[in-house]
Amino acid sequence: MEKRTLGKTGWGISVIGFGGIKLSRLSHKECEILLNRAIDSGINFVDTADCYGDSEAKIGTALRTRRKEFYLSTKIDERDGSGVEKKLQRCLRRLKTDWIDLVLFHDVRGSEYDRIFDSGGLEALEKAKRQGTILEIGISIHHSLPMMRAAIESGLFSALMVSYSALDEDRLAADILPMAYENGVGLIAMKPLAGGILAERASSIKNRKLNLGESLAQICLRYVLTNPNITCAIPGMMKLYELDENLQVGKSPRELTMEEIKVLMESVGDAGKGFCRNCGYCVPCPEGVPISDIFRFESYYERYGLKEWAIEQYRLLEVKVDACSECAQCLELCPYDVSIPERLKIAHQILQ
Repeated sequence: MEKRTLGKTGWGISVIGFGGIKLSRLSHKECEILLNRAIDSGINFVDTADCYGDSEAKIGTALRTRRKEFYLSTKIDERDGSGVEKKLQRCLRRLKTDWIDLVLFHDVRGSEYDRIFDSGGLEALEKAKRQGTILEIGISIHHSLPMMRAAIESGLFSALMVSYSALDEDRLAADILPMAYENGVGLIAMKPLAGGILAERASSIKNRKLNLGESLAQICLRYVLTNPNITCAIPGMMKLYELDENLQVGKSPRELTMEEIKVLMESVGDAGKGFCRNCGYCVPCPEGVPISDIFRFESYYERYGLKEWAIEQYRLLEVKVDACSECAQCLELCPYDVSIPERLKIAHQILQ
């Protein structure tokens, strides 16, 4: 398995990591088989999050005797010191471990970035780092480029997790990714298959120039890893055949040629039409509707099976879809032709 160094941590990380977001949909036995095969096959980076249902608990049970064989990463959605401390203790219990290699602030948005500093969240993780219960601190940011720059420039985070796929070809590559790499911030690519969109639509994307004995999902993973600034990609997995396909990419590394990338972009163009990338270009909404958040909750409900969590997060929003006046401002701002007002109504019905 090819390995790359995760920024200033110095860790040699497998270029294919194990994304644990789908594990809540599997039995403990299925998780045990899947995770152990991953470790046996050379994957040494396992990522999950406090909000991924019982993913942490299943990882802890399946790999409790192999803890020194892989780097463990989890994410916390609290921002204040007390909340972070409580969640961290729960993560340690559920993961059945004395230490977590990397803990990231999960999906930081808007004013939440300042709250990490002002409300004691960062201080809580720095304390845990001094005590040895965590080794490194990171941050995951889904769409705000200015926030990514601020996080990189702060020098406080060892890793930055970003959404990066063949459908995000221009948004990050020119500036953010090289900047992070040059500053010693390890880059972890979440959603390398655009939350499964690319894999799901593979049957409708046929181009013989891409048929090199590999699936479209494998080509898309190669696209992500062709960027030298990326340390690893963490596709979510729940089937043995998915794991085996992903392993082939890491065990037989090669960069895509410029011609292959051109053909790939032409091929996935239709797959990306109308697909929300959570880029945030549509906000702020004049009515205060948190468009990106709502679509993210819908995705967690529909794609990852985190239904209760998604419904609860939507319930907690101060402004919901019914505040939308259909002014169409978001339609003018969206670069991906997403039918936002109509899609919001669908999300509202699902999350109610």
